[in-house]
Amino acid sequence: MLNRRHIREKVLKTLYAFFQADHQEIRIGENELFHSIDKVYDMYLMYLSLIGAFQRSAENLIQERKQKHLPTAEDLNPSLNFVNNALVKAIENHSELQKRLEKSKIGWADQGDLVKKHFMQIRNHPSFLEYLAIEEPDLKQDRDILVWIFEEVVFPSESIEQLFEERSIYWLDEIGVIQAGVLKTIRSIKPDAEPSFELLPLHKEAEADRVFATDLFRKTIAHSEAFEKEIAARTQNWEIERVAKMDMILMKMAITELTAFPSIPVKVTLDEYIELSKDYSSPQSKNFINGILDKIVADYRREEKIVKTGRGLVE
Repeated sequence: MLNRRHIREKVLKTLYAFFQADHQEIRIGENELFHSIDKVYDMYLMYLSLIGAFQRSAENLIQERKQKHLPTAEDLNPSLNFVNNALVKAIENHSELQKRLEKSKIGWADQGDLVKKHFMQIRNHPSFLEYLAIEEPDLKQDRDILVWIFEEVVFPSESIEQLFEERSIYWLDEIGVIQAGVLKTIRSIKPDAEPSFELLPLHKEAEADRVFATDLFRKTIAHSEAFEKEIAARTQNWEIERVAKMDMILMKMAITELTAFPSIPVKVTLDEYIELSKDYSSPQSKNFINGILDKIVADYRREEKIVKTGRGLVE
């Protein structure tokens, strides 16, 4: 789910905190970096486990209505479409998901009111009532209702987003990519006799991404002073002390990639850090950073400090 841009963002934020602290150890900063990356996966697990919480709310509601003083025919013979939803059962019976939830000590057991509030919003909606009225839902209809629940109720919920923000400062940064991962997981459930699916990994290439994050973090710190001098030499009529800290870190990270990552094309590096500047710095930063990096690339190529290897990268 997370790609190199997300990793660059995590490294950027960790470096900013590192440079803000005068005497922080690299090891401590590195641990914080990987903690911030790994914890994002908990949000994915939480979203998936919410389906089971809704199913339990549905079962409780059915029992409550059957025990009414004067139950209606509908109360006594309710639709069990959601309770028996094949995809819900596949998610609830997924052993790896349950192990990960238990290991991470996360779930919805302490959020009964929040779960019930959202389930009642779902239960009373015309789209859900149409689903309950289907005589025998097929797998596509079971899948479609789960996608609808997430897209129309869960993802737009401010109270669920607030809960996530309270539980971890790391979650909301990547909420969009995690939500996309949840929908991809639901849509991937196969129409077997026993519907099954695989949890998405946090990274497609976990080991390579971990090495990338580690090297980018460590090497930016190791060459911080040298890179600052390189940047200062190219800031005409601009005192280096006036350069925003975030802009400085972005440029140092870019120089690290240009010189220490031979398999990453120059254009990719430049584009990535210009895009990051739009999200994390001032409106003027894009042009400033672009101008400085263009000068550095031109000078480094002339001095043969940028060496790219691999198919299509040899310059």
